[in-house]
Amino acid sequence: MKPSSRREELLDLAEELLEQVGIDGFGVGTLAAAATIKPPSLYKHFAGVGDIYQGLIARGFRRFGAAMAQAPAAPTRAAALTSFAAIYRAEALARPQLYLLMTARPLDRATLEPGAEEEAMAGLISIFGETQADHTLSRSAWSWAHGIASLEIAKRFPPDADIDAAWQVLVDTLSERLV
Repeated sequence: MKPSSRREELLDLAEELLEQVGIDGFGVGTLAAAATIKPPSLYKHFAGVGDIYQGLIARGFRRFGAAMAQAPAAPTRAAALTSFAAIYRAEALARPQLYLLMTARPLDRATLEPGAEEEAMAGLISIFGETQADHTLSRSAWSWAHGIASLEIAKRFPPDADIDAAWQVLVDTLSERLV
């Protein structure tokens, strides 16, 4: 997909840099240097590093929502939950620094691109037959998946741990809640 604007081009570069240098190594200066521009030039496109972060977070949420929407139709809701777990894990592991940016810091919903967070949750909410206004099971499933993914990214599981089995427990346990 070709970037639609200079802002999108800069977000492409920011996403790449974020994975290379990590959240703590990323900043306006890092992005400006990689774009071969002076830091003040970034302010034509972003209000500051927080705005860059919000753009990246929105992209991450939308990418996840799109992956869920593009997943093959599952024959059962339990199969759809299995697909959710696989997509969640794949997205988190494919871009771990972006995932951490999306999930490990407070989320400023007031400045987040409207609809991005809802788009990420839509597929899961649908699996449980919940609504955007009331989705306790979906939040619980997302939280559980976040815990496993975060531990996997941080390499906190023992070397002999069966991480696939941990994901399967999530699916099996939550499948019992599907009505």
